[in-house]
Amino acid sequence: MLAQVGKDTLTERMLLIRAVEDKLQELCLEGLAGDLHFSRGQEAISVGVCAAVRETDYLVTHHRSIAHAIAKGVPLEPLLAEVLGKSDGMNGGLAGEMHMSYPAKRFMFCWQLVGTCVPVAAGLAWAVKNYLKTDDVVVCFHGDAAMANGQWHEGVNLAAVQQLPLLLVCENNALAGNITPEYYSPFPPYMQSARASGYALHPDRVDGNDVEAVYRAATKALDYIRKNQRPVFLECHTTRLGRHKQGQGDLRSKEEIAELAKRDPLRDVRLEARESIEAQVKAIIERIQE
Repeated sequence: MLAQVGKDTLTERMLLIRAVEDKLQELCLEGLAGDLHFSRGQEAISVGVCAAVRETDYLVTHHRSIAHAIAKGVPLEPLLAEVLGKSDGMNGGLAGEMHMSYPAKRFMFCWQLVGTCVPVAAGLAWAVKNYLKTDDVVVCFHGDAAMANGQWHEGVNLAAVQQLPLLLVCENNALAGNITPEYYSPFPPYMQSARASGYALHPDRVDGNDVEAVYRAATKALDYIRKNQRPVFLECHTTRLGRHKQGQGDLRSKEEIAELAKRDPLRDVRLEARESIEAQVKAIIERIQE
């Protein structure tokens, strides 16, 4: 299956996300963009999962949505125009990163309230199964801290009871903003799949910084869902290298972040590959700002 996508293609998609978010971060610092939520260090999850889905599969996500939109194939110009509040954005510049949608690519919803995306995704999966009657799957990204909220449990319970075609992708960076798991989870930091097992979900765990491993795990999960019409919980262990959002400080030490950076999925990528993609992103943003 991996040969159908190719490691170079996966790396290029991760580089594109990194380049877009780095440029947006510059604009935030210049006061030209709001307090955006970036996925630096977590790109392998978005890319690996979205490389495994069909074009007709649906995606629902949370506030850290830019990487997911790019990975699902949303065109860059309307996406960036939306994030920057331009009228020619894909939702008229009114939705921003935490509410935007692009149904043409089945990028359906973003929700800023932590955990709320899960019951929305479960409802969409119910419609796919009972109304549309297709074998498409709904993919829902959420963080590990979302599992401390009631909405997550309500949505997961519905998906389990109704046996819905839902893939829950937990981007487990062991952080809730600046809060660490001992304050929101009774389980060890990278054992959140134990919670999913309590709802009789089919669980799996993977290194979320290994894009090939994520791709294989997501492909396996999607095949299982289509065959069995049952939800799957995929826990991806990852490292968020940036702050929670641009306008919020990071309480981690420089030494801690430097240690985490050793797991950066793009750490060993050639400089020339980065520069080419960065130039393309810069040109797109300059056109939007004209």
